[in-house]
Amino acid sequence: MEPEDDVDAYGTARPTPTYQQIQYAVSQGVARLTLNRPPANVLSIEMMGEINAVLEAMEYQKDIKVVVLSATGKYFSPGFELSDHLGDRGYMMLEAFRRIFENMARIDKPLLAVVAGPALGAGSMLAAGCDLVYAAATAAKFGHPEIKGGVFNPVAAALLPRLVGRKKAAEILFSGVGLTAADAERIGLITRAVPDDKLDAEVAALIQRFQEHSAVVLQLTRRALAGGADLLLPDAFRHAEDVYLNQLMGTEDAEEGLKAVMGKRKPAWKDR
Repeated sequence: MEPEDDVDAYGTARPTPTYQQIQYAVSQGVARLTLNRPPANVLSIEMMGEINAVLEAMEYQKDIKVVVLSATGKYFSPGFELSDHLGDRGYMMLEAFRRIFENMARIDKPLLAVVAGPALGAGSMLAAGCDLVYAAATAAKFGHPEIKGGVFNPVAAALLPRLVGRKKAAEILFSGVGLTAADAERIGLITRAVPDDKLDAEVAALIQRFQEHSAVVLQLTRRALAGGADLLLPDAFRHAEDVYLNQLMGTEDAEEGLKAVMGKRKPAWKDR
């Protein structure tokens, strides 16, 4: 019998950390990380520290099939706390934000951002850095207004060209003009713009599809996908093949999945 989400393999209750500016819970293979800093979920250094603590702990949770990043209230996030730009806090702010993306790359869990309201500046990048982004077609907005305040986001300068191409990235960062969810979908910044009243249902259906798959297969697929993103194509091929041959094919679920297909039956995943 597999352990419940709140106990370890020996039946001992896992300690539940308390967070002040986020919410975090894991149930049935779904890890939900929710920004919860009213009124608008502005990203403070302390809040980003909590996000990093969750992501770093998540690296060792083998039962997670998908990480859902969302927010309470009308905003996803308008970006950084303005006062954190100044003095020594500027260094701390950028380091905390960069660590989020380093941790997101390392955890080998698929990441789904659900954006039901404006996501601007650092908030826009936090969502766009996930593997999948579902956004409310009317309520969600994206963009980088930082140029209007005399600054820019270093993570956006580095990552945005890789997501949407250099020309579109330049337009977004230099102009400071916002994007609708439809615009963001068109240029590849997000996965899908969904009618506002259907967002929850669309997300629930997607999460259910993740729950139907093997946790270990999802994690190794994500490892192959994310690990090869910045490599030259021949190296990306070799990286994906290494994950497939030397990691995936050593799992029980890879064997079970293939046997299930050949036997025309539903696989019985063990998530290992």
